[in-house]
Amino acid sequence: MGKGQHHMPTKEELVQHYNRVNTVLQCRATQSRFLQSRNLNCVALCEVITSKDLQKHGNIWVCPISDHVCTRFFFVYEDGQVGNANINT
Repeated sequence: MGKGQHHMPTKEELVQHYNRVNTVLQCRATQSRFLQSRNLNCVALCEVITSKDLQKHGNIWVCPISDHVCTRFFFVYEDGQVGNANINT
């Protein structure tokens, strides 16, 4: 281990820390959330730099270099409220 003294917490210190963390988590759980559903669908609209690394496989484009991709919009839908699921890109 590194230089200096290392402090091993006592059982009481661990319980106190655990209770403090649990209190924070319980407070956060009661706050209202923007998206209430557990059923979410996400769509990202991205801009891609044309390069020799860009590959097309059927209707799917693959860009292995993350620096060549920029997410412009990120859409989140609740409870299947997505528009037409048969959009051909």
